Amino acid sequence: MLIGSTVNPVHIKNYYNLVKDYFDEIIIVGPVAVEFCKSYSIDFRIKDPIKLYKSILQLRKLMQEFKPSIVHVHQANSFGFITSVANKRRFPQVLTTWGDDVLIFPQKNYVFKKLLLTSLKYSDAITADAEIMRTAIHQFYGKVKVEIANFGIEIQPLQILEKEKILYSNRLHDDLYNIDRVISGSEIFLKSHPDWKLIIAGTGSNTEKLKKLTQEYQLNNQIEFVGFLDTKENIKNYLRAKIYISIPDTDGTSISLLEAMAYGCLPILSNLPANKEWVVDGKNGIIIDKHDLAEGLEKVFKINEESAIKMNHQIIEARATKEANRTKFIAIYNNLLKIK
Repeated sequence: MLIGSTVNPVHIKNYYNLVKDYFDEIIIVGPVAVEFCKSYSIDFRIKDPIKLYKSILQLRKLMQEFKPSIVHVHQANSFGFITSVANKRRFPQVLTTWGDDVLIFPQKNYVFKKLLLTSLKYSDAITADAEIMRTAIHQFYGKVKVEIANFGIEIQPLQILEKEKILYSNRLHDDLYNIDRVISGSEIFLKSHPDWKLIIAGTGSNTEKLKKLTQEYQLNNQIEFVGFLDTKENIKNYLRAKIYISIPDTDGTSISLLEAMAYGCLPILSNLPANKEWVVDGKNGIIIDKHDLAEGLEKVFKINEESAIKMNHQIIEARATKEANRTKFIAIYNNLLKIK
């Protein structure tokens, strides 16, 4: 039983594809049903106590009917909380943390702390995709075992890269990801390099504001909004772009960063511990302070591009392929199920 956000199911679908061959059957439980797998919808909001109680009972009944060998819940927020209370160790439970659920939300108020605490307490195995997240869990809960693993990516051969004068950004259009600073920070560069353009993929609550901002900077001819892209089109943009930009306020290991590294982009990233686990400033990418993209765009062209691309490809092959991470998750399942 795979539990998590299905409103935008790209991440849960990626994980489903990663482990589906291990199990005889998988069902997905989330706020809305999905098309790619047998699924059930449950309300995972916690504001209404009566609805919360009904959701717990609904999920518990579903568990009793399905009798999963493994319950794997993604995110230590309301998903982890409701799953933990519904399950209470009836079935082996794996918790995969995503970033905000351990790095930001528990600092806000008691409710978020309670969600994280309950999620951790009733999970038999815990994963995180960055060392900074494991450290945060240890500081919050103690030295519980946390496996570092991500969802992994497929690698394209380097020889198919045909780079163009493109900056690429594909994070969500929400406050956390600072796409407005991507636009403002690239203004001087774009206006002084009219043969370059910025492609902005993705969508979010700020999309219309970002388009208006582009108009205000008079960059409509150099900034292109392409919306939410499927995997094929997203990879095509990685392969075309020379530079990849991701400057959120906080993050775990971003799959989009790993993809950008694998497909030959030079990354410009915000100064976050998780990013430093993958990129050495000035060697295989640029780390910027205070979201100073203008400075990052000055520095990135001083990198030895050929050496950086080669280094990034080697890092991805060693630590971030689907096969490497599938092996980690299956080892967790085997351990819980006592399979040698």
